[in-house]
Amino acid sequence: MTDRIQDQWLDDDAGPVVPAYALTKGRVRPSNKAIDLVAIVTATGGPTPVSLGPEQWMILSLCARATPLADIAAAIDLPLGVVRVLVGDLHEQGLVQVRPPANVSQLPSASILTEVISGLRAL
Repeated sequence: MTDRIQDQWLDDDAGPVVPAYALTKGRVRPSNKAIDLVAIVTATGGPTPVSLGPEQWMILSLCARATPLADIAAAIDLPLGVVRVLVGDLHEQGLVQVRPPANVSQLPSASILTEVISGLRAL
């Protein structure tokens, strides 16, 4: 009878049966506050404990190559805050490395911008 009730109220559009906050045991902040939206996460390839949840296994498989945190959240269809907490747990266990993205370029100095403006005015 319980299956019939669930079939009546739940369908494919209902989403996961387990609320996202249950995956993090109610925590809303990662233990490592340095985990940013654009942080790059890479699996270390070390021995993996069996006690990981399915979401953490998915994160590890996605991070075989360096992957931004936002892409991980999109790939496993979980809220970004939940993924930050799960990645923080993996980082504490030494299973992933978390680093900020590389700076592609630095902003020009004020003196260079002033020279460019002066040159444009001279035209």
